Amino acid sequence: MHARVPRMTWLGLLLGVACALSRPGSADTVGLTAYGSTQLNAAVERWLSSGGYRRAPALSVAVGVNGQLVFARGYGEARPGLPATEHTVYHIGSLSKQFTAAAVLGLVDRGALAPRSNNAMTLASSARDFFADVDNWEGSGHGPVTLRGLLTMTSGLPSLIAHPPAQADPWGTITSTRMLEELRKLAVPGTSTGFVYNNSAYFLLAEIVETVVAGDGRGTSSFADFVKGNIISRLGLSDTSFVGDYGSYSAMRTAMPSWGRTPAYRRRPAFVQADWLKGSADMASSAFDLFTWNKALMGNDLLSAQSRHLMFSDAARVGASTYYGMGWFIEHSPGWDWYSHSGYVPGFTSSNMIARHSPDGTWISVSLLTNADGVSGLNELASEIVRTVMHQTSAPGNAR
Repeated sequence: MHARVPRMTWLGLLLGVACALSRPGSADTVGLTAYGSTQLNAAVERWLSSGGYRRAPALSVAVGVNGQLVFARGYGEARPGLPATEHTVYHIGSLSKQFTAAAVLGLVDRGALAPRSNNAMTLASSARDFFADVDNWEGSGHGPVTLRGLLTMTSGLPSLIAHPPAQADPWGTITSTRMLEELRKLAVPGTSTGFVYNNSAYFLLAEIVETVVAGDGRGTSSFADFVKGNIISRLGLSDTSFVGDYGSYSAMRTAMPSWGRTPAYRRRPAFVQADWLKGSADMASSAFDLFTWNKALMGNDLLSAQSRHLMFSDAARVGASTYYGMGWFIEHSPGWDWYSHSGYVPGFTSSNMIARHSPDGTWISVSLLTNADGVSGLNELASEIVRTVMHQTSAPGNAR
């Protein structure tokens, strides 16, 4: 659970940022006060020193306030002899789901046609509008599997990783065609089970994007090509790509796993080769690009206001005070909305967080990427960074 955040005077924050000092040669684009930067740096250093690692992992950090980058640095070595920076590229794991959700919502925004029904896509569009032979997905009393259900992980579809195909090698590759064939065989329960975290839902969303764009005459045929053309290039995310896209990914400033505390015998994990994580956890990015990504989502650079609202809505209850939207977990405290997601793939852990002041819409974002797995407290570090930025004002409010 995210730490609760103090209320504050946003005018004081914005004045503090506008008048802040930025050291020559620093990566701080706008900058905090010298004291504020020192406090953020100290929080990161404490986290790095608390893990008990044989080899200290790298960590890249980007912090934004209301669309302005105020702190961006790297710590440690991305690989032996290569210092980490805010532009170092890491596998981002399940943060990939945010890009998949945006790709689907973007198609809804432009009124793209579902190929089997020839109707405009909506969140109520059924899986039957995109796929043939999905009778198993309409359990008695459950209703159809819809785009909304897949995006919010309430479709009821079982996980393919929990039910892997016979003869499939969990440590090898698998084609998306085979995955779709096997998913067709899985039945949806007769009654809704509510929110169930499931990578297979986002795999299907990636497949839906492919079925739509393959026939739209716009020159793209794969999910990765669509995301690169309509999101990555459009937003200028030069540090962002797909792990399997060796033409671009291999040329980036990529981090190698430090492995943190993961023992050697566990370093050959299952279900990570293509296409097991397609659409759900197959992307790589930098802290700087994730700040740019958050800025685009919070503004008008990518999605319509309606789709942005849906992405950050309380669509599915996860726990007593936690919800899932579309690619984001959501919590609320007085005056604040919290949007966050963690990412994990073997060798890498990530956290992306936005705290939005609901009365006036101003916001703080924190993006953290590290080349270690088995880490703990990364989301808590993000929350601490948010609170540290807030406390640079003269009106810190009442923390809870």
